[in-house]
Amino acid sequence: MAKDRLYFLDNLRASIIFLVVLLHVSLCYMLYAPSWWYVINPVSSIFFTLLVVLIDVPIMPAMFFIAGYFAIPSLQLHGATEFLRQKTWRIFTPWVLGILLLAPPTAFMIPFTRNLPVEIFSFWTGAFWAEAFQHSVYWFLALLFWMFVALTLLWKCIPALHTLTQTPAKAPLWFFPVFVAISAACFFTVIQFLPLDYWFVSYFLSFQPERIFQHVLYFSLGIWAWKYGWFTEGGYCPRKRAWLPILAITMAVYLLVKMGFAASTAPLLNKQFVLACSFATYCIASLMGWSAVFSTWVNGRGRFWRSAAKNSYGIYFLHALVVYWLAYGLIAVTWSIYIKAAVVFFITTIFCWLFTSGVLRKAPLLRRMF
Repeated sequence: MAKDRLYFLDNLRASIIFLVVLLHVSLCYMLYAPSWWYVINPVSSIFFTLLVVLIDVPIMPAMFFIAGYFAIPSLQLHGATEFLRQKTWRIFTPWVLGILLLAPPTAFMIPFTRNLPVEIFSFWTGAFWAEAFQHSVYWFLALLFWMFVALTLLWKCIPALHTLTQTPAKAPLWFFPVFVAISAACFFTVIQFLPLDYWFVSYFLSFQPERIFQHVLYFSLGIWAWKYGWFTEGGYCPRKRAWLPILAITMAVYLLVKMGFAASTAPLLNKQFVLACSFATYCIASLMGWSAVFSTWVNGRGRFWRSAAKNSYGIYFLHALVVYWLAYGLIAVTWSIYIKAAVVFFITTIFCWLFTSGVLRKAPLLRRMF
């Protein structure tokens, strides 16, 4: 396998971070925004609602897939102790810093933007650790870290993993239909017991129950993909001419299903089944479609992509607070919301990019994390 063959996965991960920023910007300007959302612009647009619906579904499964793809070779290279030490520095410690330093002022935006009589210091030291506790965007780090811990335990218990080798092979015809069926079944089962978009929150873990199995499945799919040499010579390489039409169709179907879910008069069980199936197919089609595009068109190591890949973690870590305060500051400005959204997105991305490059990746200790 040529070393630069998988640069596209780093580029894809960086692009997903840009989409995460765009998602959180769009939530501030969307029609039908969650009532609790940090900043809600008085003027909204269905355009941003559509963006949120389309971006929200596939980005996290792709991130877990990429993490899983590189997990076993990293374990084999470093061993369990060093592997877990590195993940503690790179994932657990930033999660702790995020919860202690950035999540409280982010959560404070909720009462602050609603003119509630709350002072930030008392909120930070009191209410945040009780009824207002949340992980903000850092829930991903906690969940990913515990997945790595679980994988390390499996590694210790299953010696065969130590000598597991990559054996490139094509994906059998049954593979993707079966994967989608399992994914849809997990989603459908969970929403029989818990409402859609419900968040489970504890001090050490936060997730949406209907999506937790998707994240585990895609992390596991990443491990499977590495084992069978996906994206390498002799392994499965998704093709644009196959996956891009599938992506377009599944995207349109999911959008119609999601946007029409509440208004549909069909029996609830039927609606939930269709939603689960459309969700699962859109997820896998996005991952394969994006992989097909990036592996052929965005597989380089030019200056832009090298910098984006290196600084994307810091952009993710910093962006939330910047997005919400900027969006709040622009509420009184009489610009079009499309201009406002563009300004928030570009200023946030550029500021966080420069701050990561100049501070997070150069300061002692911090550079070991970012």
